Amino acid sequence: MDNRLMSEQDLRDVTGLRRHKLQAAWLQRHFGLTPVQRADGRIILTWAAFEALQAKRAGVLPGAAQPDNRPALVPLRRAA
Repeated sequence: MDNRLMSEQDLRDVTGLRRHKLQAAWLQRHFGLTPVQRADGRIILTWAAFEALQAKRAGVLPGAAQPDNRPALVPLRRAA
């Protein structure tokens, strides 16, 4: 596990944005995460946390098999 913090440049490379507020909005939009921020607005995020967010989004978390408890699909109308 990589517990290093993402640098300013790392966050720019990942989000494509320079401003801290816009980077936070990007993380919220793509991962549903409100990131921890320092008093000056810089985001505090480890590489391990970012990689876990990516794995969760892709649905490939190890050992996290999703039970298939979705209801059966029912057609609204018959095809002609």
